[in-house]
Amino acid sequence: MFANINFIKQNKKVFGEIFFCKIAEGFFIVLAAKFLVRFVNSGSPEILAQFLLLLSARFFVANFEEKFFSRLSEIVQTSVRKKLHEEIFRREIPGGELLTLIFDTVKTLDEFFSKVAPHVAGILILLPIFLVCAVFSDLLTAGILFLTLPISPLLLYLIGRTTAEKNSRALAELQKLNGEFRELLAAVTTLKMFGRINAAAAKLKSASEKSSAATLDVLKLAFVSSFALELITTLSIALVAVTLGLRLVSGDIEFDTALFLLLIAPEFFLPLRKIGIAFHVAMSSRDAVNFFRTESEKKSFVEKFRVPPEISIEKVSFTYPEKKSPALRDINLKIPAGKIVALTGESGSGKSTLLKLLAGINLPTEGEIFFNDLPISKMQGDSLREKISYTPQAPHLFDATLRENFTVFGQLDEKFLPELLTALNLNFPDLNAVQKLSRGQLQRLGLVRALLKNAPLILLDEPTAGLDEVTEGKVLSLLKKFSSRKTILIATHRPAVLNFAEMIVRLEVKDDD
Repeated sequence: MFANINFIKQNKKVFGEIFFCKIAEGFFIVLAAKFLVRFVNSGSPEILAQFLLLLSARFFVANFEEKFFSRLSEIVQTSVRKKLHEEIFRREIPGGELLTLIFDTVKTLDEFFSKVAPHVAGILILLPIFLVCAVFSDLLTAGILFLTLPISPLLLYLIGRTTAEKNSRALAELQKLNGEFRELLAAVTTLKMFGRINAAAAKLKSASEKSSAATLDVLKLAFVSSFALELITTLSIALVAVTLGLRLVSGDIEFDTALFLLLIAPEFFLPLRKIGIAFHVAMSSRDAVNFFRTESEKKSFVEKFRVPPEISIEKVSFTYPEKKSPALRDINLKIPAGKIVALTGESGSGKSTLLKLLAGINLPTEGEIFFNDLPISKMQGDSLREKISYTPQAPHLFDATLRENFTVFGQLDEKFLPELLTALNLNFPDLNAVQKLSRGQLQRLGLVRALLKNAPLILLDEPTAGLDEVTEGKVLSLLKKFSSRKTILIATHRPAVLNFAEMIVRLEVKDDD
Protein backbone atom coordinates (compact mmCIF):
# COMPACT_ATOMS: atom_id res chain seq x y z
CA MET A 1 0.00 0.00 0.00
CA PHE A 2 2.63 2.52 1.10
CA ALA A 3 4.70 1.62 -1.99
CA ASN A 4 1.83 2.61 -4.24
CA ILE A 5 2.62 5.60 -6.50
CA ASN A 6 -0.84 7.11 -6.05
CA PHE A 7 -0.51 6.87 -2.29
CA ILE A 8 2.86 8.70 -2.43
CA LYS A 9 1.35 11.42 -4.64
CA GLN A 10 -1.60 11.87 -2.27
CA ASN A 11 0.75 12.25 0.70
CA LYS A 12 3.69 13.95 -1.01
CA LYS A 13 3.82 16.65 1.68
CA VAL A 14 4.56 14.12 4.44
CA PHE A 15 7.06 12.28 2.26
CA GLY A 16 8.71 15.62 1.40
CA GLU A 17 9.02 16.49 5.11
CA ILE A 18 10.56 13.11 5.84
CA PHE A 19 13.01 13.50 2.94
CA PHE A 20 14.00 17.00 4.13
CA CYS A 21 14.52 15.73 7.71
CA LYS A 22 16.74 12.88 6.52
CA ILE A 23 18.82 15.22 4.38
CA ALA A 24 19.16 17.60 7.34
CA GLU A 25 20.08 14.72 9.66
CA GLY A 26 22.82 13.56 7.28
CA PHE A 27 24.09 17.14 6.96
CA PHE A 28 24.29 17.55 10.76
CA ILE A 29 26.04 14.16 11.18
CA VAL A 30 28.74 15.07 8.65
CA LEU A 31 29.21 18.55 10.13
CA ALA A 32 29.34 17.14 13.68
CA ALA A 33 32.07 14.70 12.59
CA LYS A 34 34.02 17.57 10.99
CA PHE A 35 33.76 19.72 14.12
CA LEU A 36 34.78 16.81 16.36
CA VAL A 37 37.92 16.35 14.26
CA ARG A 38 38.65 20.10 14.58
CA PHE A 39 38.10 19.91 18.35
CA VAL A 40 40.53 16.99 18.68
CA ASN A 41 43.16 19.02 16.82
CA SER A 42 42.60 22.35 18.60
CA GLY A 43 40.93 21.55 21.92
CA SER A 44 38.90 24.77 21.57
CA PRO A 45 35.83 25.00 23.88
CA GLU A 46 34.03 27.04 21.19
CA ILE A 47 34.42 24.23 18.66
CA LEU A 48 33.23 21.73 21.30
CA ALA A 49 30.13 23.86 21.89
CA GLN A 50 29.49 23.99 18.13
CA PHE A 51 29.92 20.19 17.95
CA LEU A 52 27.41 19.70 20.78
CA LEU A 53 25.01 22.12 19.10
CA LEU A 54 25.19 20.16 15.83
CA LEU A 55 24.71 16.91 17.73
CA SER A 56 21.63 18.35 19.44
CA ALA A 57 20.31 19.57 16.08
CA ARG A 58 20.67 16.04 14.72
CA PHE A 59 18.50 14.56 17.48
CA PHE A 60 16.08 17.49 17.24
CA VAL A 61 15.58 16.75 13.53
CA ALA A 62 15.27 13.02 14.31
CA ASN A 63 12.47 13.84 16.75
CA PHE A 64 10.59 15.76 14.04
CA GLU A 65 11.21 12.89 11.65
CA GLU A 66 9.65 10.46 14.14
CA LYS A 67 6.52 12.64 14.28
CA PHE A 68 6.27 12.68 10.48
CA PHE A 69 6.52 8.89 10.36
CA SER A 70 3.81 8.69 13.06
CA ARG A 71 1.60 10.93 10.93
CA LEU A 72 2.23 8.71 7.89
CA SER A 73 1.42 5.65 9.98
CA GLU A 74 -1.83 7.27 11.11
CA ILE A 75 -2.78 8.02 7.49
CA VAL A 76 -2.12 4.43 6.42
CA GLN A 77 -3.98 2.95 9.40
CA THR A 78 -6.97 5.22 8.75
CA SER A 79 -7.00 4.15 5.11
CA VAL A 80 -6.81 0.47 6.09
CA ARG A 81 -9.60 0.78 8.65
CA LYS A 82 -11.77 2.64 6.14
CA LYS A 83 -11.31 -0.17 3.63
CA LEU A 84 -12.07 -2.73 6.32
CA HIS A 85 -15.30 -0.95 7.20
CA GLU A 86 -16.27 -0.90 3.53
CA GLU A 87 -15.52 -4.62 3.29
CA ILE A 88 -17.63 -5.37 6.38
CA PHE A 89 -20.68 -3.69 4.85
CA ARG A 90 -19.96 -4.87 1.29
CA ARG A 91 -19.45 -8.51 2.17
CA GLU A 92 -19.18 -10.83 5.12
CA ILE A 93 -15.65 -11.48 6.34
CA PRO A 94 -15.10 -14.65 8.37
CA GLY A 95 -14.63 -13.84 12.04
CA GLY A 96 -11.06 -15.12 12.39
CA GLU A 97 -9.90 -13.12 9.37
CA LEU A 98 -11.74 -10.00 10.57
CA LEU A 99 -10.10 -10.10 14.01
CA THR A 100 -6.68 -10.63 12.44
CA LEU A 101 -7.20 -7.74 10.03
CA ILE A 102 -8.56 -5.29 12.62
CA PHE A 103 -5.99 -5.89 15.33
CA ASP A 104 -2.83 -7.61 14.12
CA THR A 105 -2.56 -6.28 10.57
CA VAL A 106 -3.13 -2.65 11.56
CA LYS A 107 -0.80 -2.99 14.56
CA THR A 108 1.92 -4.46 12.34
CA LEU A 109 1.60 -1.52 9.96
CA ASP A 110 2.17 0.88 12.86
CA GLU A 111 5.25 -1.10 13.93
CA PHE A 112 6.58 -0.88 10.38
CA PHE A 113 6.43 2.92 10.35
CA SER A 114 7.92 3.24 13.83
CA LYS A 115 10.67 0.58 13.64
CA VAL A 116 11.43 -0.20 10.00
CA ALA A 117 10.53 2.71 7.70
CA PRO A 118 12.94 5.24 9.35
CA HIS A 119 15.87 2.89 8.80
CA VAL A 120 14.81 2.15 5.21
CA ALA A 121 14.76 5.91 4.62
CA GLY A 122 18.20 6.09 6.22
CA ILE A 123 19.53 3.47 3.82
CA LEU A 124 18.08 5.29 0.82
CA ILE A 125 19.13 8.82 1.83
CA LEU A 126 21.93 8.76 4.43
CA LEU A 127 24.09 6.03 2.88
CA PRO A 128 24.59 7.91 -0.43
CA ILE A 129 25.47 11.08 1.55
CA PHE A 130 28.11 9.27 3.62
CA LEU A 131 29.44 7.42 0.58
CA VAL A 132 29.88 10.69 -1.34
CA CYS A 133 31.72 12.19 1.65
CA ALA A 134 33.98 9.12 1.76
CA VAL A 135 34.68 9.40 -1.98
CA PHE A 136 35.78 13.03 -1.60
CA SER A 137 37.87 12.16 1.48
CA ASP A 138 39.56 8.88 0.50
CA LEU A 139 38.83 6.61 -2.49
CA LEU A 140 40.20 3.43 -0.89
CA THR A 141 37.97 3.72 2.17
CA ALA A 142 35.02 4.60 -0.08
CA GLY A 143 35.77 1.45 -2.10
CA ILE A 144 35.79 -0.70 1.06
CA LEU A 145 32.46 0.78 2.15
CA PHE A 146 31.00 0.25 -1.31
CA LEU A 147 32.20 -3.38 -1.57
CA THR A 148 31.06 -4.41 1.92
CA LEU A 149 27.68 -2.67 1.57
CA PRO A 150 25.92 -5.40 -0.52
CA ILE A 151 26.82 -8.18 1.95
CA SER A 152 24.16 -7.15 4.49
CA PRO A 153 21.26 -6.84 2.00
CA LEU A 154 22.28 -10.17 0.46
CA LEU A 155 22.22 -11.78 3.90
CA LEU A 156 18.81 -10.28 4.61
CA TYR A 157 17.53 -11.58 1.29
CA LEU A 158 18.73 -15.12 2.02
CA ILE A 159 17.29 -15.07 5.53
CA GLY A 160 14.10 -13.48 4.21
CA ARG A 161 13.50 -16.39 1.85
CA THR A 162 13.75 -18.76 4.80
CA THR A 163 11.64 -16.58 7.06
CA ALA A 164 8.82 -15.89 4.59
CA GLU A 165 7.27 -19.33 4.94
CA LYS A 166 7.50 -19.28 8.73
CA ASN A 167 5.95 -15.80 8.88
CA SER A 168 3.07 -16.90 6.66
CA ARG A 169 2.57 -19.95 8.85
CA ALA A 170 2.57 -17.82 12.00
CA LEU A 171 -0.02 -15.45 10.50
CA ALA A 172 -2.20 -18.38 9.40
CA GLU A 173 -2.01 -19.97 12.85
CA LEU A 174 -2.90 -16.65 14.48
CA GLN A 175 -5.86 -16.27 12.14
CA LYS A 176 -6.97 -19.81 12.99
CA LEU A 177 -6.63 -19.10 16.72
CA ASN A 178 -8.79 -15.97 16.38
CA GLY A 179 -11.41 -17.96 14.50
CA GLU A 180 -11.42 -20.78 17.07
CA PHE A 181 -11.78 -18.30 19.93
CA ARG A 182 -14.64 -16.48 18.21
CA GLU A 183 -16.48 -19.74 17.48
CA LEU A 184 -16.05 -20.87 21.09
CA LEU A 185 -17.51 -17.63 22.41
CA ALA A 186 -20.41 -17.73 19.94
CA ALA A 187 -21.31 -21.34 20.73
CA VAL A 188 -20.50 -21.51 24.44
CA THR A 189 -24.17 -21.96 25.42
CA THR A 190 -24.70 -24.81 22.99
CA LEU A 191 -21.42 -26.45 23.99
CA LYS A 192 -22.43 -26.35 27.66
CA MET A 193 -25.82 -27.88 26.81
CA PHE A 194 -24.16 -30.86 25.16
CA GLY A 195 -21.23 -31.11 27.58
CA ARG A 196 -18.62 -30.29 24.92
CA ILE A 197 -17.07 -27.24 26.52
CA ASN A 198 -13.93 -29.13 27.64
CA ALA A 199 -13.38 -30.53 24.14
CA ALA A 200 -13.75 -27.04 22.65
CA ALA A 201 -11.32 -25.63 25.22
CA ALA A 202 -8.81 -28.37 24.36
CA LYS A 203 -9.15 -27.47 20.67
CA LEU A 204 -8.55 -23.80 21.47
CA LYS A 205 -5.51 -24.73 23.60
CA SER A 206 -4.07 -26.74 20.69
CA ALA A 207 -4.55 -23.79 18.31
CA SER A 208 -2.90 -21.47 20.85
CA GLU A 209 0.12 -23.76 21.22
CA LYS A 210 0.53 -24.03 17.44
CA SER A 211 0.35 -20.24 17.10
CA SER A 212 2.93 -19.80 19.88
CA ALA A 213 5.28 -22.34 18.31
CA ALA A 214 5.01 -20.68 14.89
CA THR A 215 5.70 -17.25 16.42
CA LEU A 216 8.69 -18.61 18.34
CA ASP A 217 10.16 -20.02 15.13
CA VAL A 218 9.98 -16.54 13.58
CA LEU A 219 11.63 -14.95 16.64
CA LYS A 220 14.46 -17.49 16.54
CA LEU A 221 15.23 -16.57 12.95
CA ALA A 222 14.95 -12.88 13.81
CA PHE A 223 17.56 -13.31 16.57
CA VAL A 224 19.91 -15.19 14.25
CA SER A 225 19.53 -12.60 11.50
CA SER A 226 20.18 -9.71 13.91
CA PHE A 227 23.29 -11.41 15.27
CA ALA A 228 24.62 -12.20 11.77
CA LEU A 229 24.01 -8.65 10.57
CA GLU A 230 25.66 -7.14 13.66
CA LEU A 231 28.69 -9.39 13.12
CA ILE A 232 29.04 -8.50 9.43
CA THR A 233 28.69 -4.74 9.97
CA THR A 234 31.13 -4.86 12.91
CA LEU A 235 33.68 -6.70 10.79
CA SER A 236 33.18 -4.17 7.96
CA ILE A 237 33.79 -1.26 10.34
CA ALA A 238 36.81 -3.10 11.75
CA LEU A 239 38.18 -3.55 8.22
CA VAL A 240 37.86 0.18 7.60
CA ALA A 241 39.47 0.97 10.97
CA VAL A 242 42.41 -1.44 10.51
CA THR A 243 43.05 -0.19 6.98
CA LEU A 244 43.01 3.44 8.11
CA GLY A 245 45.25 2.66 11.09
CA LEU A 246 47.88 0.92 8.97
CA ARG A 247 47.82 3.68 6.37
CA LEU A 248 48.03 6.32 9.13
CA VAL A 249 51.14 4.64 10.56
CA SER A 250 52.75 4.44 7.12
CA GLY A 251 51.87 8.08 6.40
CA ASP A 252 49.58 7.35 3.44
CA ILE A 253 46.66 9.28 4.91
CA GLU A 254 46.29 12.36 7.10
CA PHE A 255 45.07 12.12 10.66
CA ASP A 256 42.10 14.47 10.13
CA THR A 257 40.84 12.45 7.16
CA ALA A 258 41.34 9.12 8.93
CA LEU A 259 39.48 10.30 12.06
CA PHE A 260 36.63 11.75 9.98
CA LEU A 261 36.23 8.45 8.09
CA LEU A 262 36.35 6.48 11.35
CA LEU A 263 33.50 8.63 12.68
CA ILE A 264 31.49 8.25 9.45
CA ALA A 265 31.92 4.46 9.07
CA PRO A 266 29.66 3.45 12.04
CA GLU A 267 27.02 5.94 10.85
CA PHE A 268 27.24 4.43 7.37
CA PHE A 269 26.37 0.94 8.65
CA LEU A 270 23.98 2.06 11.40
CA PRO A 271 20.75 1.89 9.29
CA LEU A 272 21.68 -1.62 8.15
CA ARG A 273 22.29 -2.73 11.74
CA LYS A 274 18.97 -1.31 12.87
CA ILE A 275 17.19 -3.02 9.96
CA GLY A 276 18.65 -6.27 11.25
CA ILE A 277 17.21 -5.63 14.71
CA ALA A 278 13.78 -4.83 13.23
CA PHE A 279 14.01 -7.54 10.57
CA HIS A 280 11.21 -9.74 11.97
CA VAL A 281 8.97 -6.65 12.12
CA ALA A 282 9.71 -6.00 8.44
CA MET A 283 8.84 -9.61 7.56
CA SER A 284 5.63 -9.50 9.61
CA SER A 285 4.67 -6.18 8.00
CA ARG A 286 5.19 -7.57 4.53
CA ASP A 287 3.06 -10.64 5.26
CA ALA A 288 0.39 -8.53 6.95
CA VAL A 289 0.19 -6.17 3.95
CA ASN A 290 0.03 -9.12 1.55
CA PHE A 291 -2.71 -10.67 3.70
CA PHE A 292 -4.69 -7.42 3.70
CA ARG A 293 -4.19 -6.91 -0.03
CA THR A 294 -5.35 -10.48 -0.72
CA GLU A 295 -8.45 -10.03 1.44
CA SER A 296 -9.27 -6.61 -0.02
CA GLU A 297 -8.55 -7.06 -3.72
CA LYS A 298 -9.49 -10.62 -4.53
CA LYS A 299 -13.04 -11.20 -5.73
CA SER A 300 -14.19 -13.06 -2.68
CA PHE A 301 -16.26 -16.19 -2.51
CA VAL A 302 -19.00 -14.38 -0.60
CA GLU A 303 -19.15 -11.55 -3.14
CA LYS A 304 -19.37 -13.94 -6.07
CA PHE A 305 -21.84 -16.11 -4.18
CA ARG A 306 -24.46 -13.40 -3.66
CA VAL A 307 -26.08 -14.64 -6.86
CA PRO A 308 -27.12 -18.27 -7.38
CA PRO A 309 -23.97 -20.24 -8.15
CA GLU A 310 -23.22 -22.21 -11.27
CA ILE A 311 -21.76 -25.53 -10.16
CA SER A 312 -19.03 -27.35 -12.08
CA ILE A 313 -17.98 -30.83 -10.93
CA GLU A 314 -14.81 -32.00 -12.66
CA LYS A 315 -13.55 -35.58 -12.36
CA VAL A 316 -14.65 -35.83 -8.73
CA SER A 317 -14.15 -39.04 -6.78
CA PHE A 318 -14.65 -39.63 -3.08
CA THR A 319 -13.81 -42.55 -0.80
CA TYR A 320 -14.89 -42.62 2.82
CA PRO A 321 -12.16 -43.30 5.41
CA GLU A 322 -11.57 -47.01 6.04
CA LYS A 323 -13.51 -47.85 2.86
CA LYS A 324 -11.84 -49.45 -0.14
CA SER A 325 -14.47 -48.73 -2.79
CA PRO A 326 -15.20 -45.10 -3.73
CA ALA A 327 -18.69 -43.75 -3.03
CA LEU A 328 -18.28 -41.50 -6.09
CA ARG A 329 -15.97 -42.06 -9.01
CA ASP A 330 -15.01 -39.68 -11.82
CA ILE A 331 -18.14 -37.50 -11.69
CA ASN A 332 -18.41 -34.69 -14.26
CA LEU A 333 -21.41 -32.38 -14.04
CA LYS A 334 -22.37 -28.87 -15.02
CA ILE A 335 -25.33 -27.42 -13.09
CA PRO A 336 -26.61 -24.03 -14.34
CA ALA A 337 -27.20 -21.22 -11.88
CA GLY A 338 -30.72 -20.57 -10.63
CA LYS A 339 -32.13 -24.01 -11.51
CA ILE A 340 -34.06 -26.57 -9.45
CA VAL A 341 -32.14 -29.80 -10.05
CA ALA A 342 -33.14 -33.31 -9.00
CA LEU A 343 -30.36 -35.80 -8.23
CA THR A 344 -31.65 -39.31 -8.70
CA GLY A 345 -30.27 -42.82 -9.07
CA GLU A 346 -30.23 -46.17 -7.36
CA SER A 347 -29.39 -46.50 -3.67
CA GLY A 348 -25.62 -46.36 -3.32
CA SER A 349 -25.08 -44.22 -6.40
CA GLY A 350 -23.70 -41.40 -4.19
CA LYS A 351 -26.49 -38.82 -4.11
CA SER A 352 -26.10 -38.04 -0.39
CA THR A 353 -22.32 -38.15 -0.70
CA LEU A 354 -22.38 -35.61 -3.54
CA LEU A 355 -24.58 -33.25 -1.49
CA LYS A 356 -22.09 -33.47 1.42
CA LEU A 357 -19.25 -32.60 -0.96
CA LEU A 358 -21.20 -29.61 -2.28
CA ALA A 359 -21.95 -28.52 1.30
CA GLY A 360 -18.24 -28.62 2.16
CA ILE A 361 -18.74 -31.29 4.83
CA ASN A 362 -16.29 -33.50 2.96
CA LEU A 363 -13.71 -32.62 0.30
CA PRO A 364 -13.25 -34.68 -2.87
CA THR A 365 -10.59 -37.37 -2.75
CA GLU A 366 -9.84 -36.50 -6.37
CA GLY A 367 -11.02 -33.77 -8.73
CA GLU A 368 -12.46 -30.36 -7.93
CA ILE A 369 -15.83 -28.67 -7.45
CA PHE A 370 -16.27 -25.07 -8.61
CA PHE A 371 -18.87 -22.51 -7.53
CA ASN A 372 -18.90 -19.66 -10.08
CA ASP A 373 -15.41 -20.75 -11.25
CA LEU A 374 -14.08 -20.60 -7.67
CA PRO A 375 -12.68 -23.94 -6.40
CA ILE A 376 -14.41 -25.14 -3.23
CA SER A 377 -11.08 -26.35 -1.80
CA LYS A 378 -9.83 -22.71 -1.67
CA MET A 379 -12.86 -21.37 0.17
CA GLN A 380 -12.89 -20.51 3.87
CA GLY A 381 -15.08 -22.90 5.86
CA ASP A 382 -17.12 -20.14 7.55
CA SER A 383 -17.88 -18.43 4.21
CA LEU A 384 -18.90 -21.70 2.60
CA ARG A 385 -21.26 -22.74 5.41
CA GLU A 386 -22.86 -19.32 5.65
CA LYS A 387 -23.82 -19.32 1.96
CA ILE A 388 -25.16 -22.88 1.72
CA SER A 389 -28.30 -24.41 3.24
CA TYR A 390 -27.85 -28.17 3.61
CA THR A 391 -30.62 -30.41 4.95
CA PRO A 392 -29.78 -34.10 5.54
CA GLN A 393 -32.31 -36.91 5.42
CA ALA A 394 -32.76 -36.79 9.20
CA PRO A 395 -32.31 -33.21 10.50
CA HIS A 396 -31.08 -33.03 14.09
CA LEU A 397 -33.57 -32.10 16.80
CA PHE A 398 -31.85 -30.27 19.67
CA ASP A 399 -32.98 -30.65 23.25
CA ALA A 400 -34.36 -27.12 23.18
CA THR A 401 -37.55 -25.21 22.38
CA LEU A 402 -39.21 -25.54 18.99
CA ARG A 403 -38.43 -21.90 18.19
CA GLU A 404 -34.73 -22.48 18.95
CA ASN A 405 -34.79 -25.62 16.81
CA PHE A 406 -36.35 -23.86 13.83
CA THR A 407 -34.07 -20.81 14.06
CA VAL A 408 -30.97 -22.77 15.19
CA PHE A 409 -30.78 -20.83 18.48
CA GLY A 410 -31.53 -17.46 16.90
CA GLN A 411 -28.92 -17.68 14.14
CA LEU A 412 -31.65 -17.66 11.46
CA ASP A 413 -34.14 -14.86 10.81
CA GLU A 414 -37.54 -15.97 12.10
CA LYS A 415 -39.48 -13.29 10.18
CA PHE A 416 -40.99 -15.87 7.79
CA LEU A 417 -41.32 -18.63 10.41
CA PRO A 418 -45.14 -18.36 10.94
CA GLU A 419 -45.73 -18.33 7.17
CA LEU A 420 -43.54 -21.39 6.62
CA LEU A 421 -45.12 -23.33 9.46
CA THR A 422 -48.61 -22.61 8.17
CA ALA A 423 -47.70 -23.55 4.58
CA LEU A 424 -46.26 -26.88 5.75
CA ASN A 425 -49.09 -27.77 8.15
CA LEU A 426 -46.76 -27.49 11.14
CA ASN A 427 -49.15 -26.17 13.75
CA PHE A 428 -47.74 -25.99 17.27
CA PRO A 429 -49.61 -24.36 20.17
CA ASP A 430 -46.41 -23.12 21.82
CA LEU A 431 -43.14 -22.60 19.94
CA ASN A 432 -41.38 -21.91 23.22
CA ALA A 433 -42.06 -25.45 24.44
CA VAL A 434 -39.83 -28.50 24.12
CA GLN A 435 -41.50 -31.15 21.94
CA LYS A 436 -40.57 -34.32 20.09
CA LEU A 437 -41.25 -34.43 16.33
CA SER A 438 -42.24 -37.24 14.00
CA ARG A 439 -40.09 -38.22 11.01
CA GLY A 440 -42.27 -36.20 8.64
CA GLN A 441 -42.17 -33.17 10.94
CA LEU A 442 -38.39 -33.49 11.19
CA GLN A 443 -38.08 -33.42 7.39
CA ARG A 444 -40.16 -30.25 7.26
CA LEU A 445 -38.11 -28.82 10.16
CA GLY A 446 -35.01 -29.16 7.97
CA LEU A 447 -36.77 -27.45 5.08
CA VAL A 448 -37.84 -24.53 7.31
CA ARG A 449 -34.26 -24.11 8.48
CA ALA A 450 -33.00 -24.11 4.87
CA LEU A 451 -35.53 -21.49 3.77
CA LEU A 452 -35.00 -19.27 6.83
CA LYS A 453 -31.29 -19.22 6.09
CA ASN A 454 -32.09 -17.72 2.67
CA ALA A 455 -28.84 -18.98 1.10
CA PRO A 456 -28.17 -18.84 -2.65
CA LEU A 457 -27.49 -22.61 -2.72
CA ILE A 458 -29.97 -25.04 -1.13
CA LEU A 459 -29.12 -28.75 -0.84
CA LEU A 460 -31.94 -31.09 0.21
CA ASP A 461 -31.52 -34.81 0.80
CA GLU A 462 -34.84 -36.68 0.33
CA PRO A 463 -36.96 -33.83 1.75
CA THR A 464 -40.30 -35.49 0.88
CA ALA A 465 -39.49 -39.16 1.56
CA GLY A 466 -42.35 -40.72 3.53
CA LEU A 467 -44.68 -37.72 3.15
CA ASP A 468 -48.18 -38.10 1.75
CA GLU A 469 -48.96 -36.57 -1.63
CA VAL A 470 -50.78 -33.56 -0.20
CA THR A 471 -47.92 -32.62 2.16
CA GLU A 472 -45.36 -33.31 -0.57
CA GLY A 473 -47.23 -30.93 -2.87
CA LYS A 474 -47.12 -28.21 -0.20
CA VAL A 475 -43.38 -28.73 0.23
CA LEU A 476 -42.79 -28.38 -3.51
CA SER A 477 -45.06 -25.32 -3.76
CA LEU A 478 -43.13 -23.69 -0.95
CA LEU A 479 -39.82 -24.48 -2.66
CA LYS A 480 -41.10 -22.95 -5.89
CA LYS A 481 -42.16 -19.80 -4.04
CA PHE A 482 -38.73 -19.38 -2.43
CA SER A 483 -36.65 -20.53 -5.44
CA SER A 484 -36.08 -17.07 -6.92
CA ARG A 485 -32.33 -16.36 -7.32
CA LYS A 486 -31.36 -19.72 -5.84
CA THR A 487 -29.75 -22.90 -7.09
CA ILE A 488 -31.56 -25.86 -5.53
CA LEU A 489 -30.36 -29.48 -5.61
CA ILE A 490 -32.68 -32.21 -4.34
CA ALA A 491 -31.62 -35.84 -3.90
CA THR A 492 -34.79 -37.84 -4.48
CA HIS A 493 -36.55 -40.96 -5.78
CA ARG A 494 -40.02 -39.41 -5.75
CA PRO A 495 -41.79 -39.00 -9.13
CA ALA A 496 -43.48 -35.77 -8.01
CA VAL A 497 -40.12 -34.17 -7.24
CA LEU A 498 -38.66 -35.38 -10.55
CA ASN A 499 -41.58 -33.81 -12.40
CA PHE A 500 -41.18 -30.63 -10.35
CA ALA A 501 -37.45 -30.26 -11.12
CA GLU A 502 -36.23 -28.14 -14.05
CA MET A 503 -33.29 -30.47 -14.61
CA ILE A 504 -32.67 -34.12 -13.71
CA VAL A 505 -29.21 -35.56 -13.06
CA ARG A 506 -29.02 -39.35 -12.79
CA LEU A 507 -26.09 -40.90 -10.91
CA GLU A 508 -25.08 -44.42 -11.77
CA VAL A 509 -23.56 -47.04 -9.49
CA LYS A 510 -20.09 -47.74 -10.88
CA ASP A 511 -18.71 -51.22 -10.36
CA ASP A 512 -15.13 -51.67 -9.20
CA ASP A 513 -12.62 -52.31 -11.95
